Formats: sequence, structure tokens, C-alpha cells
Amino acid sequence: MPDYPPGKGLDPAVWTDTRAAKLDNLDAAVSSRADGSAYTSARAANLDRLANIEANEAPVEGTANFLTTDTYPKTVTIIDTSGSTKRHLIDGYIDLTALASGESLTIRQSMVIKSGGSAIKYAEVAYSGVQTVPLLHMTTKPARYGLKIELVMSAAPAANRAFDYQLFKKSIA
Repeated sequence: MPDYPPGKGLDPAVWTDTRAAKLDNLDAAVSSRADGSAYTSARAANLDRLANIEANEAPVEGTANFLTTDTYPKTVTIIDTSGSTKRHLIDGYIDLTALASGESLTIRQSMVIKSGGSAIKYAEVAYSGVQTVPLLHMTTKPARYGLKIELVMSAAPAANRAFDYQLFKKSIA
């Protein structure tokens, strides 16, 4: 039921004297609001910091598959943030449980350091055989223009392998 039906004016069942008094109080001073003298340079700096609060985007989740029938060496990009313009990093997990004896998986991290530039490798770590702690936690370096994480297998695995991952892009707003 609309509060203001056309041609009827304000409905007295909705707009009571009690409600009108509350509406009149909306112009009253709010005691929790700071007056102008409270806005110092220190307070302004604290308010400016709100723009730099870290924010997580929805996680990037998936599975990188390496099949025995694929062509090797094989590279699977699990995240690529190229084209970003906000400072960010990638934090997350890669499950290496599927890695078997005699097999090797390399995790490569690259960064774009100028607008419109190409990704440049800055870190690469190889994991071989069965891992005693198979859940790998990783955090990249911070970047502005883009980050890329790739999984690389140089030779075909003995059986099909699937590596699950969950990654979070953490941005500075």
C-alpha cells in the first residue's frame, strides 16, 4: 500500500503525530558527529588511509590438468592479472598431492612492471616426486600492472595429473 496514493494526500493511518515528531527531529544535532574543530590533519590522514585498505576479490579456483596424451613441455596459466592498474598481489594454495615419484612440476611467477608491458619471470621453483607437505602456500610480490602464475611440467606424467588451486587477488583500493 503506497504511503502517498494519488489524489488522497498523506494517509493519516500512516502519517501519525508520533511519526511526524520523529521526522521533525531529523534536523536535530547528532551528538556522535564531530564538529569542524575535530577535523585535524591527523584525523584527515586517518581518513585518507581508508583508501588503502586491502580488499580480496572472489577466489580464483580451478584445476590444472596434465594428461599423458598432452604435448610436453606443457605450461598451464592458473592466473593472469595483466591489465590491472591497482597495486595487488596473489595469495593462495596449490595442491601438489597428485605429484608422483619421478615427476616434476615447476611453479613460475611473472610480473608486468610497466603499463602495456609483457610479463617478466621473477621466480621459479621446481617440486619433484611425492611431497611430504603437499599443500603449497604461496604469496607473490606486489605488482601494479599484472602478475602471472604458471604450472609447468617438462615431461609427460606416468598417469593423468590434476592439481587443484585456490588463489586470492588482494588489491589496495
